[in-house]
Amino acid sequence: MKSQEPIIKLDGVKRSYQMGDSVVRALDGVSLTVNRGDYLCIMGPSGCGKSTILNLLGCLDQPSEGDYVLDTENVSHLDDETLSGVRGRRLGFIFQSYNLIPQLTVLENIEVPLFYRGISEQQSRKRALELAEKVGLGDRVHHRPNELSGGQQQRVAIARALANDPPVILADEATGNLDSKSGEEILAIFAQLNREGKTLIFVTHDEEMAKRGNRILRLRDGKVESDLSIRDLPEALESGEERIGSPSPTEERNSLIPSLNLKRTILLGLKSLWLHRLRSLLTALGIVFGVSSVIAMLAIGEGASFEAQEQIRKLGSQNVILRSVKPPGGSDSGEKRSFVLDYGISARDVRQIISTIPGIKMVVPNREIGDYVSHKARRVDAIISGVIPLFPEMRNRKLIKGRFFNMIEMEAKQNICVINESVSKKLFPLSPAIGGDVKLRDTYYKVIGVLDSSDGLPGEDENSSTREYEMYIPLETMLERFGEVIYKSRTGSFEAEKVDFHEVTVVVDDPVEVESKAEAIRHLLEANHDKPDFQVIVPVELLQQAERTKQIFTIVLGSIATISLIVGGIGIMNIMLASVTERTREIGIRRALGGRRQDITLQFLIEAILLSGVGGLIGVGLGLSVPALVTHFSGMMTVVKSWAPGLAFTISVLIGVIFGLYPALRASRLSPVEALRHE
Repeated sequence: MKSQEPIIKLDGVKRSYQMGDSVVRALDGVSLTVNRGDYLCIMGPSGCGKSTILNLLGCLDQPSEGDYVLDTENVSHLDDETLSGVRGRRLGFIFQSYNLIPQLTVLENIEVPLFYRGISEQQSRKRALELAEKVGLGDRVHHRPNELSGGQQQRVAIARALANDPPVILADEATGNLDSKSGEEILAIFAQLNREGKTLIFVTHDEEMAKRGNRILRLRDGKVESDLSIRDLPEALESGEERIGSPSPTEERNSLIPSLNLKRTILLGLKSLWLHRLRSLLTALGIVFGVSSVIAMLAIGEGASFEAQEQIRKLGSQNVILRSVKPPGGSDSGEKRSFVLDYGISARDVRQIISTIPGIKMVVPNREIGDYVSHKARRVDAIISGVIPLFPEMRNRKLIKGRFFNMIEMEAKQNICVINESVSKKLFPLSPAIGGDVKLRDTYYKVIGVLDSSDGLPGEDENSSTREYEMYIPLETMLERFGEVIYKSRTGSFEAEKVDFHEVTVVVDDPVEVESKAEAIRHLLEANHDKPDFQVIVPVELLQQAERTKQIFTIVLGSIATISLIVGGIGIMNIMLASVTERTREIGIRRALGGRRQDITLQFLIEAILLSGVGGLIGVGLGLSVPALVTHFSGMMTVVKSWAPGLAFTISVLIGVIFGLYPALRASRLSPVEALRHE
């Protein structure tokens, strides 16, 4: 005979529900004692309170009045977190509809209670395999629920209920959905469990099944109608299984830290997302395009900004560039074509700048004409500049080959030249340019050097199409060969211009005074000129303007990318809310098996983060490829900052956290009872 040691006591338990304006009393003063090792069957008509009392005994619900003592501890008014621990460690659930999690295998379903208890992966895997063998499913451990028969699914549910070796097993119509043969097999397992010392509480409508137990409790209208003991059970047998062990009540109450193993939670999240992979991919597209647009647009913007700033830096931070500008309408009308057009920076202007403005370190003049230069049968339309030997240094131009001419060669007015890289490639595609001859009009010039190609001056619009090809000759040589008046004759038109200097570079001693000196030069030129035939370019000012433009560009691009990411985040929130609705029953199952609210929150939050993180990784890959394609097909420079991919990915993860938090909290706040009823 088994000892009569109580494991469950109900004392005057009532459970009421508010239904509109009326109160429904599901249980009305139920008192009950269940001894350790009992096999109690609860019976009664529909609506008598069977499910309600099972929910109370399973700590899925709490009484409105009265006390429930489980294994010496009153659990009537414990908080939700502690009740989760009680369910996971002291109680095992077997449901009529099996309630297996569809995306998990047999082995993984059995491991769920161990998972929430924090048992190591190795130990839980060993325990799950033992239980699978015990219920006769050792050869089906890697199958999913939809690949099993009803009887096999219920065996999985029994093995899962036994995972934490709880002293009490609760079953709700456990054989109701099974054929007679499968039902008998399940009942045989229950009998064996009872012989091993498990306390079984079984809700059923079947009289024959109820007679398998030692007690039958009948309910009617929320009250105990009868409590009949029909037989004594033999002493419990030792099962021979390794015990997981049950913690003390104090341990359960204080164990409020989530027990989830991060690696296993991430794998679980990936399984859930993979189950609906197309939907997950479509949801992540918003993040993909948002992240890729952040990286790509920043790269394009940085590239454009870098090119502009490099172009400006080449002009020199201590320089002020003066350009001669042809006045509007200066050569448009036919009657003016016979006159010499006199405009631009004059020698008088240069002398006044040197003599009247202090702090000027150097003045470097430049004279230009546009004409064809040729080598044998090849020719290009180029800008020919007459400069002094200091020109490359003042304009930060780099010699690729050869050398630049010196003062002696300039004073000797030698026919030598330096061409830029574009002219070298055009005129000398198969032979070295150095030492070759270039013909300009009727004169040949010997090539002594090759400069890097210039991007031209910011703001200039004249001859912009020919600025790609440049040739430099000594200033004195130009004055000797072309004189003060430059004649141009092309395609039926004829022009004569008198321009002393097309460009003058003024070098200021102190970089701090560049802008003030530029303003002084501007006032001097305005006083000397009665028409707008000059332009003052200050590289420092242009650099500041470029920085401001970059900031505005960054703000605009950032705003566009932010909107895209927010839209992606809203998509994630929407799909996670839909997932919570679809998986409400799964949430109830997990809560019944010991999952705490923070466990559920963390699970759904990790799924949202995985969704946005995967989208972020794809977006980073796409974002890095777009600038490369832009550079390849358009030749536009792009610069991907080293921090941009990391920043974009981090933002995508934060989007997952922000927009996944509400659905995760909503999932965790679902009532276990209501969640299990969800269809």
